[in-house]
Amino acid sequence: MADVILDHVKKTFGKFTAVADADFHIRSGEFFTLLGPSGCGKTTTLRMIAGFSFPSSGEIRFDDWNVTTLSPDKRDIGMVFQNYALFPHLTIGENVAFGLKTRKVPKDEQKRRVAAALEKVHLGGYENRKVQEISGGQQQRVALARALVIEPTILLLDEPLSNLDAKLRDDTRSEIKRLQREMGITTIYVTHDQAEAMAVSDRILIMKNGVTQQLGTPYEVYYRPENRFVAEFIGKHTVLPAVIERAEGELCTVRLQEGSRLTGFKKHAASGVTYKEGETLLVALRPECIEPAAGREDNLLRGQVIHAEFTGMSANYLLDVAGTVLKATFVNHMPDPKSIGQSYGVHVPRERVYFLKGEA
Repeated sequence: MADVILDHVKKTFGKFTAVADADFHIRSGEFFTLLGPSGCGKTTTLRMIAGFSFPSSGEIRFDDWNVTTLSPDKRDIGMVFQNYALFPHLTIGENVAFGLKTRKVPKDEQKRRVAAALEKVHLGGYENRKVQEISGGQQQRVALARALVIEPTILLLDEPLSNLDAKLRDDTRSEIKRLQREMGITTIYVTHDQAEAMAVSDRILIMKNGVTQQLGTPYEVYYRPENRFVAEFIGKHTVLPAVIERAEGELCTVRLQEGSRLTGFKKHAASGVTYKEGETLLVALRPECIEPAAGREDNLLRGQVIHAEFTGMSANYLLDVAGTVLKATFVNHMPDPKSIGQSYGVHVPRERVYFLKGEA
């Protein structure tokens, strides 16, 4: 297994900057995810790590080995593509053995390693099947076996679950995580799915327009977002502008645009937030941390219900609070179908108020 170091890597296409300054260190054996919306630069970054594209500047190293301009076949990587890239004219066994054959591994060893790889992905005995004879989920596992059979130092996965239905996605991502833990292989995963990234990752790098927004554990990026983009992309926070009215001791009280006041703890904030009375900042509120008012008068927000839905486990509300849509999720709560259009009050506990730097 190997560490992967990107040292101020930049990628441009003419005047367009696809990746601005990728500068991070992936630890040996880590499950590391590149996350962001389409066009953010995550796949370009993965392709540079794989060797399918070279940086315009900067270096890529596997431990102390500079691989910046090496071709993919010289990097000791395994890769699973979004479309699996299986050969339809070959059997399952021949597909999995492809990398071993090109490396001139003896046939007896090929046979042994193919069987072992297929067992790992729960496809033992499928060697003689055709690609067309198995399901999409099984094809994904064949692609994973083909990547693992060469015993790579690093495993790269480019949105490998995007072609699967929701139930199969959940099952397969659990399988990928299980295999990664068992093998201890350094794994770099690309996805635009926040829940997927949270479920499998040791750490997540969030990107927007080629620029790194935050790097941290799932807990850190969810509970301590560094800016508005991360807050709204990861946790579906409602972000509200506010003015600081009072900042004493460990507490800060702010006034929202529609006149409501919220008090929170100063320590629950992104880096760089300052507390000067009269200055503006942003308040980020997670849907599941908002509670029905139930007679409370402190930290109270009131708005008009514009949407209510029941998911079985929870009720999801959208409230119009002075022109801003506030998301609220109540666990084990049945929404009142007559609530649409009605005024509704919610309470935000002090420890659930999170402060972000005000926007310039």
